[in-house]
Amino acid sequence: MADTRIPELLALNDVAKTCEAFPPGTSPYPPCERPIRSNRLCDAHNQQRAAGKELRPIRRRRRTMPEFCTGPGVEGLGTPCGLPAIGGGLCNAHYQQDKRRGELVPLFQLRISQDEAYALLQADLKRCPACKNVKPLGEFSRSSAQLSGRSTYCAACQPDYVLMKRFNFPSMEAVREFRESRDYRCDICTRQWQEGQGAFHIDHDSTCCPSRGPSCGKCVRGYLCKLCNTQGLSWYELVGRSMAVVPVFEDYLRRYERRRRDTLPPPA
Repeated sequence: MADTRIPELLALNDVAKTCEAFPPGTSPYPPCERPIRSNRLCDAHNQQRAAGKELRPIRRRRRTMPEFCTGPGVEGLGTPCGLPAIGGGLCNAHYQQDKRRGELVPLFQLRISQDEAYALLQADLKRCPACKNVKPLGEFSRSSAQLSGRSTYCAACQPDYVLMKRFNFPSMEAVREFRESRDYRCDICTRQWQEGQGAFHIDHDSTCCPSRGPSCGKCVRGYLCKLCNTQGLSWYELVGRSMAVVPVFEDYLRRYERRRRDTLPPPA
């Protein structure tokens, strides 16, 4: 004959699996619904007892920020990023974009399927996520860090990516806008860059950030041709400024010093 008490026994067994810090009818507090770990208590109430404290209800932690990133998701879909948030409701990558005071942009602007990427690779082609063009593999430098054996960006976009990382620009587009704002002219001699010439340099204040390391972005001084940057200005800063004033170099340095002084917060 079946035991008619089985449902009651199962119910009692379910109740017994929860913390017994506040048994019903014997405590002014509502029963704790956390699972038992040891000593017929949950982890949190075990910690209270070990610390010699009176057992009290465990407050539920209030979230003060979204659990997932609210930054822009995949380009064109209009959905949020959705990666785990670390601060300010943003994932790590979008948090860094916001920290650089740049516009939040999608992290996956050109997400293609593995099948499409494999088909391109079989045809000796690769898609650049910056210019969004499909190009021959020969236009991508070799890289052992990538599964394809080639760098992520094509040869035309790779320099902008390097400059973005080194001088803390918010995006590769910001690097291009920096050059365009100067009409591709050297800030000292005003010579204009021409197609086929060596790349002009982005100059920064080495007294703020090391010459070979990444820059904070605030000490970028200007856009210079190779001759002015590596020979003229370098000589003037090391030796010439202490001997005689060269107006073109002095004006360039003074403009930066005024600009930097105007952007710094007032002393406390």
